[in-house]
Amino acid sequence: MGRIIVISSLTFLALAFLGIGLGMYFFLKRLVVNGKSVLDEPVNEQTRTDKMGFGELLVYLSMIAIAGVFVVQIMSRGGTGNAILARIVILPPIMALFNARKRTGKAMIALVVSFMMALFLMIAYGQIGLPPKAPELTIDDKSITLTQTSVSDLLKAGFDIYIRGEDSFSNDYDEALSSGKIKKYQADKSIFIEKGFHQDSNAVSYAPYLLGKDGLILGSISLYGDETKEIALEDCKIIQFKLDEDRIKAAKSKAISYKLDGVDLLTRIEEGTMRTTFGDKLWSVPPAHPVDSTQLWYGIQWKSPSDHLFWNEYFSLIRLDENYHMIDFELVGEVARDD
Repeated sequence: MGRIIVISSLTFLALAFLGIGLGMYFFLKRLVVNGKSVLDEPVNEQTRTDKMGFGELLVYLSMIAIAGVFVVQIMSRGGTGNAILARIVILPPIMALFNARKRTGKAMIALVVSFMMALFLMIAYGQIGLPPKAPELTIDDKSITLTQTSVSDLLKAGFDIYIRGEDSFSNDYDEALSSGKIKKYQADKSIFIEKGFHQDSNAVSYAPYLLGKDGLILGSISLYGDETKEIALEDCKIIQFKLDEDRIKAAKSKAISYKLDGVDLLTRIEEGTMRTTFGDKLWSVPPAHPVDSTQLWYGIQWKSPSDHLFWNEYFSLIRLDENYHMIDFELVGEVARDD
């Protein structure tokens, strides 16, 4: 329903702008001044009709480009009054270019239509945005992209999928594997994932699906198949990956590496590195003087203005100990859908 509302409102706006443009054109075409249609008459007081030089044109275009950057920043913040503020910012340099030479009614129509088109695109961008680039999780130089990497991709890359039996909590994975509480999936399309998007709120030690390699459990995963039907496990996409302190220690003991967009997660995580790598995607950082270890965590988000209505989105939470080493990690992908 949300998509229909947004698309309908943008369609109505586009039709309204089209109606304004056509109405203005036909009105000026019928309006006659001094025996001529206003479309062919000058609409400003400028007398220069010579062709604009490259240097002069570059100055005006630079002004418009700078204003355009500010407009994009304004529209990306959202808010009800931002469209008005955007017009205030972008209109002066456009009018300066328009009035730099003698212009007729046709030129004015072209300017108005161009302005309405630019305004429509800015509003559409503010409502829908662009798809964020998905973060890359690397495990031992094997890349995993949530919402894109499938179980079959992981199996081809040398990973294993393990299925935990119901009510079989265990941190002793060797014992759980030997006793059959956790079983290696044989990739025989014997398990189907229920329809719809479902995140796993379980801790790693309770999670039903586990990722492993060479007999070592690496962490837990969540899977997504389809909104309307059950899908075989092999064909499902990875939408969530979790690590707890136990799995982090196991990875270090086996020299397994974890990286998020190139940031090594198994060394001391510095704020400067995080800011350089993630920029404004980093929405939470540990305070300079934390009261206790519960304040030591990073929050990262890869979002668009429309949330997950049109584009996939991604979130990560990294918890740290007093030495700023990771003790808990979660990376989640929100599949684009109309809730």
